[in-house]
Amino acid sequence: MSANLIAPDAPAPVQQALTFVQRAGLWHIVSRNSPATSCRDAAARRWRLGKQSIPLYDELKSLCLRAHLAEGIRPVLLHARAHTRLDLTAAAQLLGATEPLTRVSQAELTDQLGSVYGTVNPFCQPERFIHLFDQDVLAPYTAPHTMLTNAGEHTWAIEFVPDELVQALRAAQIQVAVGNISTRLTQSPCLPRFGILTGNGPESGMALWQHINTTVFDGLQTQDRMYGDLSYPTVVLHSVPEMGLSMQLVERTAHTWQVIAAGVDQLCAAGITHLALACNTTPYFTAQIRARCAPHGVTFIPIQEPTIAALARYPLSELTILGIPVVAGLGPYSAYRALADQGVAVLDNPKVLAALHELGYLVKRFRSRGQPVKALNKLRYILRAGVQTPRVLIALTEISVLLERFPGIHQRLQPLQIIDPLAIYGAHLGQLYLAALPDEAGEEAED
Repeated sequence: MSANLIAPDAPAPVQQALTFVQRAGLWHIVSRNSPATSCRDAAARRWRLGKQSIPLYDELKSLCLRAHLAEGIRPVLLHARAHTRLDLTAAAQLLGATEPLTRVSQAELTDQLGSVYGTVNPFCQPERFIHLFDQDVLAPYTAPHTMLTNAGEHTWAIEFVPDELVQALRAAQIQVAVGNISTRLTQSPCLPRFGILTGNGPESGMALWQHINTTVFDGLQTQDRMYGDLSYPTVVLHSVPEMGLSMQLVERTAHTWQVIAAGVDQLCAAGITHLALACNTTPYFTAQIRARCAPHGVTFIPIQEPTIAALARYPLSELTILGIPVVAGLGPYSAYRALADQGVAVLDNPKVLAALHELGYLVKRFRSRGQPVKALNKLRYILRAGVQTPRVLIALTEISVLLERFPGIHQRLQPLQIIDPLAIYGAHLGQLYLAALPDEAGEEAED
């Protein structure tokens, strides 16, 4: 339930809070929740964008203290994210207090300020206080970049934009300071913004993106931290038709690099932090791409690195690599050339190689209803006629796209184990994002 009108039956403190935000022209949403007794309890009960519960770091906690200043004793409100621990010494120094800050008793809180524990906030009679905001409150966390707190009563909540609140308080000539007044239980997040360069074919980038999202969903869902659309990473997908030149990488090396370089530049300019290349062929240019990304502070992770790391658990003599000759041949143009002389088997049956070539173009032209069945049958033929090892590495994104669309094929081909670099790649990138998210598992810091 939410509304931005002052309900006539709202408690007086709630009406005070809403009067302030409306006069200040602050964006806000008011909601109701069951009685909350602490910040952690409140975060679990808040409603935002149709879901009950918000991350603990998006709940604002406020602590009322007494400060001895040169001009006299003043009440002070310290505001911080609920997953941090307030540093009262740092707050006193920021204020220039002559003595340590002291807590306002519950009796004083009620008698003098009309509040009780759990209802202190920056909106009710804000002019009565000096406000100190921890600088982490203004740091960008996860979408939608808003916070919630009580609106003056245990069952009323208000959603707001932190930096807009600070500006509104200052515009109202209320004393406000922002500084480092907390000991953070977790660091402010620096969330990856992924750029995916694709085009050979476009579906490979789409499949990689899906693998990233699946990993993020599965990881958050198991922790009950999935907040829908808001939980997924920012992804910029750049599909370049000329990426198809890489099918003849040896003959078209210079032209292919021109396409890659331009695509990398455009994605870096879009503000990404991590670059992915949804291709098994063009990571041949890994060193050049990293040099291109470095001035922008962008990290390039090529598909072969997490893939080769994942292969460490298997005997390579029990593996066949499947891809176009320039890749599967493990020669100087192959991103997987580190696997050469490791006992990895390659396809050498001319009929199977011809079928593989045909399959790649068949997947690229998926349109009619009969094509998926034809492609799956051809894939079965390639694997059964050309692979004699218990495992096969699919270094061809067209087949990765087929596997992503028809995941059940893995079971149909057992006991052959299919290792899909695109799936490994997406899982690796998704795990990078999950690792960068602020931790919600720790205990709430009591102040």
